Amino acid sequence: MAAPSPRPPRASTIPPAGTRVDRLRLLGVQGSSKVMAGELSRLAGRALEGDALARFRAATPAKLGAGGLAYPFDAELATIALLYHRTSARVLWDLYESDATRLEPLYENLVEAVAADDRPWLWDGARISVLAFAPRSVAAGERQVVGTVKNAIVDGAARRGWTLTVSPDRPDLTIHARSHVDPKGTPQLTISVDLAGRPKHERGYRTRAGQAPLREDVAAYLVMLTRHDARREALIDPCAGSGTLAVEAASMARARVAWYSGRRVAAERLPALASHFQAPRRPLFGDTRPLVYANELDPEVCRLLERSVETAGVGPDVRISCGDFREIDPRELRRQAEAAGLSGGVVLCNPPWGERMGGDRSVAQLYRDLSRWCRELPGWRAGFLVAHPEFARWFGARPRSTRPVMSGPLRATFYTFDL
Repeated sequence: MAAPSPRPPRASTIPPAGTRVDRLRLLGVQGSSKVMAGELSRLAGRALEGDALARFRAATPAKLGAGGLAYPFDAELATIALLYHRTSARVLWDLYESDATRLEPLYENLVEAVAADDRPWLWDGARISVLAFAPRSVAAGERQVVGTVKNAIVDGAARRGWTLTVSPDRPDLTIHARSHVDPKGTPQLTISVDLAGRPKHERGYRTRAGQAPLREDVAAYLVMLTRHDARREALIDPCAGSGTLAVEAASMARARVAWYSGRRVAAERLPALASHFQAPRRPLFGDTRPLVYANELDPEVCRLLERSVETAGVGPDVRISCGDFREIDPRELRRQAEAAGLSGGVVLCNPPWGERMGGDRSVAQLYRDLSRWCRELPGWRAGFLVAHPEFARWFGARPRSTRPVMSGPLRATFYTFDL
């Protein structure tokens, strides 16, 4: 049985070693920092004005780990990241850091910091939950770290005359405790507010999914890696499944709000950010007219594709077909794209892998057929997320680039080609 989390007396002589920080942190898949920065720069350039835009352009984002990106905290920038940024999996407001390696000094660091903090991130009567993510900087179990952070926040608020409720199932605020190593090589535990209150891939447009669904933020990451420019290029997914790549591509083209089906973000309840969510939000690039083709073989999954497109509100921008992509003439799709005033295009696909096809012979034939199909689109580009190690050989072309990508529990590779 784990020992209870500490609540040392207020008169403890343990010296504080904590630091108050004020960072906006984006977390994405491993290796995504540059892509996340590029997407946020595009969004900020359209959404921010005046001093807010000047502050953003003057700031140099810091990389925190393989998939973390940090900016000085700014309420307007945080709102843009929460509503429109699609390649991030989490948007956090980093509040405190501690280099404490034991529970007692960690508690002391945090309780004093919370008691003295005048930033409007907390309020009397708030319901909180605490989650720990690999808190390796503290020599204790994950549950003990959670308990210590929870106690410190509750007790620190109490010193300000506030009463907090611990509510793991229905929190107003979800607090994260995450370890990282600072630039000096010192392990730190960072305490943050999850501004969305949930993983950002839970957007709400995909109520059901086909076999081996692709996470929404990963799909957005792949769209960015292809360098798709919706003002000049069409995008085709010949094996669309439930439509995640198609919906993300069409939504990113116009920079639509990333939440659907009435889903709200936790930041709407924060005193520091509530006023930024009062006005309705429109697409930032509403003048863009994307053209996305999505094809799916399985009739049942195709109905899921149609539902995803409808729920996401991208029906005018996505043309759906149900059938075998080999029966579609890619040259006709190219002619349609040119008729729409587009000069090129991208084929982006997460085709079935070996485990989903029932054997190497079937999957080898599929990849060869994809290659022949794509070769009818010279001058275009293609990107494929595949876990099968023989994909490039069966596709029959040398990739322009390869990049490892985690897709759920499987380690896959993202291949890009010039056609």
